[in-house]
Amino acid sequence: MSEPTPEQVAGEAPGDKIVIYWEREYSTAIAPERLKLDFMPHRPLLSGMSLDEQRTVAAEGYKVIPDDCGPVRTVGQYGWLIRSPADCKIRRTTDGVKWQAPQILPEERILGYKSFSGTYVDLILNSGYPKLCCGIRFYYPKQVGLMMKDLPNHFYHYPERTFFVWEGVKTQEYKRTPNMYDWLPDYDAFTANFLLQLTRPTTIKRGDPIGIIVPVLLPKQFTLEEIIPRR
Repeated sequence: MSEPTPEQVAGEAPGDKIVIYWEREYSTAIAPERLKLDFMPHRPLLSGMSLDEQRTVAAEGYKVIPDDCGPVRTVGQYGWLIRSPADCKIRRTTDGVKWQAPQILPEERILGYKSFSGTYVDLILNSGYPKLCCGIRFYYPKQVGLMMKDLPNHFYHYPERTFFVWEGVKTQEYKRTPNMYDWLPDYDAFTANFLLQLTRPTTIKRGDPIGIIVPVLLPKQFTLEEIIPRR
C-alpha cells in the first residue's frame, strides 16, 4: 500500500499550513484537482481600473455581471474537485431509484472497500437517494472538518446538470473506512462518496465533475460576536 498524497491548505505562513492527504480507494478513481471554473478572462475587471477608467467603460455600455465579482471568481477556484470514476445512469421510478453502473471489480479495490451494491452507485440505508462512490479517501487533522459541497454556482457553469449534491461537513470517520496509518495519529479518514438529489433521469460520464471538498473550521473553534458601538 502506497502512502497517501498530501494536499496543503494555505495558512498565514508556511509553518501554519495544514496538510490533508488522499489516496485512491479504487484504481479507477480520478485524482482530486484544484477547482478552476471558467470565467470570461477577456472582460476588463473594474477592480483593476481607476475611477476614470470605470466611468469610461460604463459610458461605453459595460454591464456588470457576476463574473466581475471578486468573491465569485475566488469561490470558483477554491477547494478540490472530485470527478466520477465511471459511467453511470440513474433514475427515480415508482419502485425506487434504479441505476446502471459498472461493478467495482475485486482487483480495483485497492483498500478493500466494497459498496453495499457492489457497483459505483449505492443507496444510503434504503433512503431512496443514490450515492456515487468516487473512490477517493481523505485523511484530515481532527481539528478541522472537510465540507462536501456542490459545485459553486453550477446553474451558471453547468446549466444542463440534472442533479444536486447534498452538502455536509465530515467531522468523524466511519468504522468501515478507518485511518490505517500509524504515522497519522491525529488524523481521521473519510471517503468522498456524494449523495445525489436527482431532478431528472441522469447520465454521468467518467470524468464528469461531481462535487468539491473544502476544509473548514469546526464550530467549537470560533464564535460570532456583535460589535457594540461605544457611547
